[in-house]
Amino acid sequence: MRGPKISVIGLGFVGLPLAVVNATSGFETIAIDNNKKKLEQLRKGKSDFFEPQLSKFLNESIKTRNIQFSENVEDVLKSDITFLTVGTPSVSNGGIDLTQLKNVVTRLSRILKRKRTKHLVVIKSTVIPTTTLKIIIPKFSNLKNVGVVVNPEFLREGSAINDLINPHLIVIGEANKMDGKKLVEYYKVFHKENLPEIIRTEITTAEMIKYANNAFLVTKISFINSIANVCQNIRNVDVKTIAYAIGKDPRIGPLFLNAGPGFGGSCLPKDLSALINFSERFGESNQFFKAIKKVNDAQPFKILSIMKKMKLLKRNKVISVLGLSFKKDTDDIREAVSIKLVDKLIQSGLHVRVHDPMALDNFKSLFGNKITYCSNVSQCLRDSECCILLTEWDQYKTLTPNFFKKSMKIPNIIDARRILDNTRFSKLNFHAIGLGI
Repeated sequence: MRGPKISVIGLGFVGLPLAVVNATSGFETIAIDNNKKKLEQLRKGKSDFFEPQLSKFLNESIKTRNIQFSENVEDVLKSDITFLTVGTPSVSNGGIDLTQLKNVVTRLSRILKRKRTKHLVVIKSTVIPTTTLKIIIPKFSNLKNVGVVVNPEFLREGSAINDLINPHLIVIGEANKMDGKKLVEYYKVFHKENLPEIIRTEITTAEMIKYANNAFLVTKISFINSIANVCQNIRNVDVKTIAYAIGKDPRIGPLFLNAGPGFGGSCLPKDLSALINFSERFGESNQFFKAIKKVNDAQPFKILSIMKKMKLLKRNKVISVLGLSFKKDTDDIREAVSIKLVDKLIQSGLHVRVHDPMALDNFKSLFGNKITYCSNVSQCLRDSECCILLTEWDQYKTLTPNFFKKSMKIPNIIDARRILDNTRFSKLNFHAIGLGI
């Protein structure tokens, strides 16, 4: 079966992986963005962000000549299906900014008037429920050849390529059965014999599925962090053992039960805030969602409480922070705990040294010369009186008590991600979130 020609508008953390995976899967793909500098680098095989396997797939797609990078939205006329993956960032009240999406949809509606064959517009950008029916579909209402469906993405930064190739589920929101069918046919070609379960539903339900999914994930995170904060005050109680035990219950499951400094990134905080804002439209303030957010907003500062007990919040002390990205295998620091924590450490008059395998440059753009950036862990620990492990990078998991002893001025350790075996560090001044001492 011949695959449809694909266009992707918006080459960020969702759009670029989507474009290169389609191209390497044999689909003729047009990758569209309004950032000329980004496009120039992409044509050379260079992405402006890190994602495992992305460079490999990008260069392979260029080699096979299945991908074309363009700043011209009119190039969608050469395709059959257009995926919209432009950003919908947060605004101050917690809602989302639809400016980019509205602008693209307006341009598309004008361009696709010239299309004589059927064209499918697929909304992958995360939008609050009713957005597609009230704002997007009306723009195409007079275009009989244009269909619109919602197809939310469930990609995890750090495994986006794998999640595109092996999704756990495909959700299609459709106002017209034929439009939904067209996307199903595309996925049949893409996945071949490995086609996952497909849920076809109403458009607004599909939009809500994405928010419900992420709201449940952050619920588990804030729940286990709340338990951890209790455990912190009980001698010899460890939240890791508790999380393992309750995770064995099939009604609960083990995922997202890792206590830590709180969730960050480009999706979870934004989607939770948007859901809170959207819920208030119905005249009731959703206290449950607000409680989840309140727990997460306070969680990074539990580290400062530990430091205070360790008598480390004193001016001019050297503090080392290992890990800046909001999670491992990405250079993304959007809404990262590290930003809030480092800012507070600076305000407390401490000298902060930081290390991260991927995110140093992004962090420099925020903090400039206010802190010291280190190219390796040993350099970061030099003269330090406290080391805070803040991101679960694999290379940090292998650090030994002896290494900390040799590298630091005074080996005080705070494991905020629970990646070290606390039983091996009993001879050091070792503290961790959710570990009662």
